[in-house]
Amino acid sequence: MAVIKELWYLPRPRKINKFRGGFPLHFEKRLFETYKPKLILQPFGGMAEHGIKMDILHNSEIVPDVIADAHNLPFVDGCFDFVLLDPPYSDEESSRIFKTSKINLKQCVKEAVRVASLGGYIALYHIKMPARPRYTRYDRIICILTRVNHSARICVIFQKINTLFDIEDKKAWS
Repeated sequence: MAVIKELWYLPRPRKINKFRGGFPLHFEKRLFETYKPKLILQPFGGMAEHGIKMDILHNSEIVPDVIADAHNLPFVDGCFDFVLLDPPYSDEESSRIFKTSKINLKQCVKEAVRVASLGGYIALYHIKMPARPRYTRYDRIICILTRVNHSARICVIFQKINTLFDIEDKKAWS
């Protein structure tokens, strides 16, 4: 099956979004209209517009539905149709902008794959093209442009195709 490759040109983020790197206007709407998921999880989505918004903290600007760490999601295996990850893009950004510790992206993606249903989707919105996680296949690669003098973002969407998490595989992810 061929991987879909797209370029989206979208307006800047909402004015109320105070975080650098926030989703451009209409990104979530367009993404979820394309995939039509029933149950969405956004582990870094305290200010997200759709699905269960999860974040590691709660303050006056961020009011998530669930307060938890994306490294260890508090959900059972295979319960979400779509998991959208928008983590800090660097350790420096984690500390400076979000006041959190380093992100182990590999662990966060592993957890996203775990809670995604068989046939469900895992999307990583980032500045770098990620490697394909185990038990998934590439479904779509979207390059997102917003405005002059701003970096492009890449949203890579994987589809979960296998649920065989055996002891050897768990060791490989550790």
